[in-house]
Amino acid sequence: MRARSLVFTVVLATACGGSSPTGGGGNPPPGASVNMLEYQFSPETLRVAAGTIVQWSNGGTTDHTSTSDASGWDSGALAPPHAPNSCPYPPCGDVPGATFQFRFVNAGTYPYHCSFHSALGMKGVVIVSP
Repeated sequence: MRARSLVFTVVLATACGGSSPTGGGGNPPPGASVNMLEYQFSPETLRVAAGTIVQWSNGGTTDHTSTSDASGWDSGALAPPHAPNSCPYPPCGDVPGATFQFRFVNAGTYPYHCSFHSALGMKGVVIVSP
């Protein structure tokens, strides 16, 4: 997981330049949280100040992602909470109840979706104020 985070940070820093949000390494405490439920993000719209770390947590029964509509970030598959090898609706990742954090540095509107369930309306937006 650490290697994947490093690759993600390097790719993100290369792709985003100075005008897009940038992800951070490590796991500092989040300033805001989004819960991934059955085919919805809660809250669907999140308003934060620039510099806020947002954490997505999978509280559903299947894998979900937090994926920027504009290639700003992609959490990859986040497993639901379950005991190892007991996921109720496979496929499920190896880390039960996985989370993902992203720091929003620049003001703007950042729509995102679940790569697996966007056709079912699993979409959200983060609105970042200066």
